[in-house]
Amino acid sequence: MNRLQRFEAPAEYCVSLNQRQHIAPDRVIRQFEYAHPVYRASAAGAQARVAEISGVHRTHYCGAYWGYGFHEDGVKSALTACRYFGKGAL
Repeated sequence: MNRLQRFEAPAEYCVSLNQRQHIAPDRVIRQFEYAHPVYRASAAGAQARVAEISGVHRTHYCGAYWGYGFHEDGVKSALTACRYFGKGAL
């Protein structure tokens, strides 16, 4: 995390997923439980109606939920929102 976040500290901070058995319990600062969204057919229908809410009152929405829930879907939807502000691909 130090390099990724340009965080200067006397210790190296690491984030790990699903590796509890390899980390000494006294070294753990915090734990979180995460879950990916569960998509249903209704979600695909709602995604198809994005134009009904995104852009209304100068508010644009972006996030992984506009796709399959992956980080790349969040980036794709952010780039779509940027186009409304005159910004194309980075």
